[in-house]
Amino acid sequence: MEPVLSIRGVSKMFPGVKALNNIDLTIESGEIHGIVGENGAGKSTLMKILSGVYKKDTGIIFMSGTEVDIKSPVHSQTLGISIIYQEFNLVDTLSAAENIFLGRTGEAGGRKRMNDRAGALLESIECGVDPRRRIADLSMSEKQMVEIAKALSFDSKIIIMDEPTTTLTGKETEKLFAIIRRLREKGVTILYISHKLDEIMELCDRVSVMRDGQLLGTMAATNLDRGEMIAMMVGRAMDMEYPRRESTAGDLLMQVDHLSTGKLQDISFGLRKGEILGLVGLVGSGRTELARAIFGADPVHTGTIAINGKGVRIRSPIHAIKAGVALVTENRKEQGLVLDFSVARNITMASLKKFSSAFVMQSGPEKKDVADYIDKLAIKTPSPLSKILNLSGGNQQKCVIARWLETEPLILILDEPTRGVDVGAKYEIYLIMKDIVERGGSILMISSELPEVLSMSDRVLVMRDGRISGEFDPRQTSREEIMANAIG
Repeated sequence: MEPVLSIRGVSKMFPGVKALNNIDLTIESGEIHGIVGENGAGKSTLMKILSGVYKKDTGIIFMSGTEVDIKSPVHSQTLGISIIYQEFNLVDTLSAAENIFLGRTGEAGGRKRMNDRAGALLESIECGVDPRRRIADLSMSEKQMVEIAKALSFDSKIIIMDEPTTTLTGKETEKLFAIIRRLREKGVTILYISHKLDEIMELCDRVSVMRDGQLLGTMAATNLDRGEMIAMMVGRAMDMEYPRRESTAGDLLMQVDHLSTGKLQDISFGLRKGEILGLVGLVGSGRTELARAIFGADPVHTGTIAINGKGVRIRSPIHAIKAGVALVTENRKEQGLVLDFSVARNITMASLKKFSSAFVMQSGPEKKDVADYIDKLAIKTPSPLSKILNLSGGNQQKCVIARWLETEPLILILDEPTRGVDVGAKYEIYLIMKDIVERGGSILMISSELPEVLSMSDRVLVMRDGRISGEFDPRQTSREEIMANAIG
């Protein structure tokens, strides 16, 4: 039986960068095939060639033994390849059915037939979403199911999934895995791209590792060693995924007392100088709302905040910055970056007053600070003037962190600091966090990754239903204890 996909000698050049270098890869029919590598390894470029977004420069692609020249995304879909991007490609104002058959209402047989067919597709993956519901009213996991149903509507032989669990809870991830396995049983091939190595090792049949535009090897998942896989991805041996760190917690820096908002109820806790305080909870528990309230992005109904023993009134992000509080938001592309701006301007936009005199920007000091942060945080960019849109996810995240470090905060709130970031860039972000607290700064870290929280935090707070439901010493507790408390 011919492989469903064979890639032979595929290369792709961009100005000054060889994104793919002579890739040879074989994908079998009905397998779950993991693709791993650091940001910038070439994974996305290869997937965009398969989905018709980019044209390959050299090489040959075969589908089930027949050579194909993929000319466009529409052509890719007609060949039986569908891609589900990390940022969903859905229209919020349309229904699930309208999204599944977008641009193909006539082909679907009219509106009633379209709703029936969409309902059958959703039912086939055990999704109970009414096909007439608007996308805007669906949860993230339900949107994921709509994307899968849309892919199936093209009778896809290959479905590419790019970081599909980024915004899903543990239970939602388990449900997605069950659906992926059922698709495999029906002969559908899944190309699964993820930075979450635990998922790769649990779900995939085989795994291909990429680095610097090259394919380093393909192995059966049962033969994978996590340490060896990380070393292949980053090009060096890593003794551990988290840096060693002694506790530097000192005197009380911030005290939050009886804080309440529309979502939060009677929140009280303290944060010490030189401390990393972890904050965990299920989606909807109030973690992000707490960060936004402290940063002045959401109105506070009752309660007080004191920094260095002095009460502060934070009614807006401007007040927060003046009080020494900074926030790295959970969604960098929608809330943290201006994608059409340069790397330099994204780094300095929160502290432009620092570089102005008599309403005139002083470009020299600004350039020096930007260059210092690019060097200190190991931000990989062709130039400070390059659009931040063109940087990898890990380097974009480091630019957002640099922006808030530029404001010289006392307290840095990190909401999902390593979401969508590869293992090498994660380690670099952990080193940045370590350096901040060793210099006397404090960090409130919100994360859905419990290994990250337990490895990097001095203390862990758990939230449930808008309240703090427990406090734990990460050295003396387990993931299971924390999850049991979060679930209640």
